[in-house]
Amino acid sequence: MLGIVIATHGTFSAGLKDAVEVIMGATENIATVSLKQGEDIQQVGGQIKQAIQQVDQGNGVVLFVDLVSASPYNQSLLAVRELEKEQQENVYIISGVNLPMLLETINYQLLETPIEEIPAAVIAQGGNGLAQWHVSMVETDEVEEEDDF
Repeated sequence: MLGIVIATHGTFSAGLKDAVEVIMGATENIATVSLKQGEDIQQVGGQIKQAIQQVDQGNGVVLFVDLVSASPYNQSLLAVRELEKEQQENVYIISGVNLPMLLETINYQLLETPIEEIPAAVIAQGGNGLAQWHVSMVETDEVEEEDDF
């Protein structure tokens, strides 16, 4: 089974996992790592490495982070570099995690999709989940009725 790790600033990772479970029910093989204010960065790197090893069942791991080049991202890179070469090759780090991306990954997990096919599709889904709305975008066909007064 595909492993999923979510490593973010604050408790965002736990919140994402909680939101997924509200939508889909109980999840399997997902670990979260939270970088809290004032926490030792190297300790977080160790937690990320431990989370990868916890969820890696041989089918690969998708490791989500919130911001590219920020501490969880950098520590994820370092953690992956500390893994055995064979394990390194099956870990993909994806930044900019959002709920649609995580839901898509869980669907791929359930479908047992090969790890190599997942990152590009998940990134596309993340972008597809973005939209804007404003009242000016609404067309109205209603004709105002005139009062007889």
